[in-house]
Amino acid sequence: MTGASDGRESRHDLREQFAREVVLDARAAAETAYALAFRYRNEDVGGERRFDLAKVWATRAVELLDALPADHLNEVASTRQSVGGIDIPDFLHADVVRARLADVLI
Repeated sequence: MTGASDGRESRHDLREQFAREVVLDARAAAETAYALAFRYRNEDVGGERRFDLAKVWATRAVELLDALPADHLNEVASTRQSVGGIDIPDFLHADVVRARLADVLI
């Protein structure tokens, strides 16, 4: 891990993690994409906020979650409490991502 000074995984590490997860576990990949969207929205990258990249990752999370079943609570239950220093909601589905990242999804 090439973690940040606060012990969180770097955005680079999270992107690599996403690449592994997207072929193995769509829910985990969606959680990682959600975390990346928040990180790009809330942290400076080269001295600026990258809302464009936050939108890309939020959209990926929405697309992955839209493709998963969401009829029962156990189908939307998150598999992790936190990813890359970002708290993951207990129940994560596409509408949660749309609401919490609405500012970058416009």
